[in-house]
Order: sequence, then C-alpha cells, then structure tokens
Amino acid sequence: MIYQLIGLGLFALGFSHKLIPLSRLDHGVVKYLQEKLGQPPFLAWFKEIWFFGRTTFAMILLVLLTCLNWKLGLSALAVLGITSGIEKLVKISFFRSRPFSDYEDIQMLQPREPVDPAFPSGDAMRIWFLALIISIALGNNLLFGIISILLAVVVSLGRMILGVHFLSDVLAGAGLGCLGAGTTIWLWQILQLL
Repeated sequence: MIYQLIGLGLFALGFSHKLIPLSRLDHGVVKYLQEKLGQPPFLAWFKEIWFFGRTTFAMILLVLLTCLNWKLGLSALAVLGITSGIEKLVKISFFRSRPFSDYEDIQMLQPREPVDPAFPSGDAMRIWFLALIISIALGNNLLFGIISILLAVVVSLGRMILGVHFLSDVLAGAGLGCLGAGTTIWLWQILQLL
C-alpha cells in the first residue's frame, strides 16, 4: 500500500509542470545537471546505464523472474503491461516536448534521439518498477534494496542529464513505477493465498 501512495504522490507531483513557476524550475534543473554532469567522464557512464531503464532490460529481467517465481513474474509482467499502457496514454494526451527541443541551452546527449513525447518518463517508470519488484523477489535483502534504489536514482538523473526529460517527467514516471510495483506486490500476495 505504501508504494501505491508514494506512486500516486509522485505521479501527481509530475503534473506540476503545468504551473508556470515550476516549469521554469524544470528547465533550470535540467540545465544545471547537464552543465555539472553532462560531460566526460560522467556522460559516458550515464549513456551506459541508460540501458537499465529500457524496455528490453525490463522484459529480460521479468522473464527471468517468471522462471524463478512464476506467480510474482507473471503478476509483474501483467502489471507492467498495464502501467506501460497508462504511460503511453498520458504521453499522447499531454504530448509534452523534450527539453532539448524546447530550449537551445539543453543538448540531446542520449545515444538515440527519442521520438515519443516526454511526459511521463517511461525509463524512470521501468527502473523504479524493477528496483522495487526485484528487491521483493530477492527476499527484501537490505543491501540489494539499497543498490537497486541507487541505480533507479542514477538512471532517473541520467534522463535529465542526457537532456531528454524534465524533472517532472521523471517524477511522474517514477510514480507510475512505484504504483505498478505496489500493485504487483499486492496481486502477488493475493496469489500466494491461492
């Protein structure tokens, strides 16, 4: 239940980009992060860890999870599918442009230029979903939980450093990921009773 509440809160906070003063903050955060961390040696690292937020990585990990724990794996696959559908629906409904296309002082540094709208961040959604689900799958191991959360934070920061997302995009994506993870855990607990 806590993941769902955190997720709803972050998702709602992501809509703050509609408020003019906060949209300026969105631009300022991306510009600052890109100036500080958008060059060597950091840039190469953020380009590499981008993979952890991609759909391919999520599918590979969830198929492996299904082999280890079919109830949790199938629940995660189903909920991620629904959550991804919500993400796509929000993207086409709001059609928010990317930071690099809105502002001349923001560069597109990602290896491949994205073609879909920015809001919410699908990569942030997937990495937060995976970080929370895999931690549960491994028995709530504290060390692995901390490592997976740190990876989710770094991938989320990378989305802004690469110039492809605003802070509000990443918050909304992380919120959807937390909401999906919480729903998966709830569904898995119900399946455990069967």
